[in-house]
Amino acid sequence: MLQGATASGLPVKLYFDFESGLLVRQIRFVEAVLGRNMIQVDYDDYRDVAGVKMPFKWTWAWQSGQGRIELSDVQANVPVDAARFARPAASTAAAAR
Repeated sequence: MLQGATASGLPVKLYFDFESGLLVRQIRFVEAVLGRNMIQVDYDDYRDVAGVKMPFKWTWAWQSGQGRIELSDVQANVPVDAARFARPAASTAAAAR
């Protein structure tokens, strides 16, 4: 376990697998309207992607719920057409205002 702080001074704990050295859990805190809240993220199902181990499953939990991301495929450094970053055209309803 490695403990530190974010740029804003809030604590962060990182937990690593003893044998592989891979990150398995992150616990961090965020300031909210009702006080400090904890967010826990667990990382699992590491696979090799272009020579780098990447977690394909992320599960996070906070006071009011949890979420999960499961990836089926990750591709590194894939070319992306610049047109995908173009600003969308204004809709006709918005242009009529």
